[in-house]
Amino acid sequence: MPGGFRLHKFLKIVDVVIEAADARLPASSRYPDLGKLFARRHRFLVLTRADLADPVHTRRWLDYFRQQGESVVAVNARTGEGMRELRQKLAGLRGQKVKELATRGFCNKPLRLMIVGIPNVGKSTLLNRLAGRAVVPTGDRPGITRGPQWVRVESGLELLDTPGVLWPYWSKHDTALNLAAIGCLPDTTFAVSEVALNLIDFLLKEIPGLLADRYAVNEDEKAEEILSAIGRRRGFFVKKGEIDFEKSAVALLEDFREGRLGRITLEAPGGGN
Repeated sequence: MPGGFRLHKFLKIVDVVIEAADARLPASSRYPDLGKLFARRHRFLVLTRADLADPVHTRRWLDYFRQQGESVVAVNARTGEGMRELRQKLAGLRGQKVKELATRGFCNKPLRLMIVGIPNVGKSTLLNRLAGRAVVPTGDRPGITRGPQWVRVESGLELLDTPGVLWPYWSKHDTALNLAAIGCLPDTTFAVSEVALNLIDFLLKEIPGLLADRYAVNEDEKAEEILSAIGRRRGFFVKKGEIDFEKSAVALLEDFREGRLGRITLEAPGGGN
């Protein structure tokens, strides 16, 4: 896998791998085959930004992953919600390591963690929360983390933050558009209007009434007409009478990403919603 060779060299010196995925897109925001690469290490899946995802769907995803034998927690790394459960799991592993080292006559060593995931799923925010301080930069766009970096934590942990790695293709075009909607792909990957129109189609199908309530638009119209109506109500014009389609699309996506449309999950276990 592209980028896997760069992560692989750290496996011999880490005890635990934490994989971050976005709770709004729990399956599609995971890198394929990471489980195979890290099969011989303790692994935790952390669903980040749980505060932006539908809590009912998040519970279903947690049940689904646990049924697959995965250790998983959902967190809001910005507020710390869900972090206690993750810390307890890590403390348990830390205790095991101390005991194992003691039986072999070795001194106490920190538990070394590696945080991995695709770009902009909240890895750095999660690391900062685990560290208890802002030690790495964060942002709402992919590419903030430039290179692997170790962070020491007083509670017997050492954390390795890694740059997000994207795979070169997607089996479904809609999957890529959904990744773009939550901000995991560079803005240049697709036209912003295409991403917004795909989101509108999803909302019309899965959460009818939401767009009408938020923007006072007619949901019986096509997605293009609805996006134009949103721009018209916001006063986004390139010239008299002509809607600024791109600015309208950006506004819709910002509302979605900031949670102003409510808590929304874009996929459910089994492929439905």
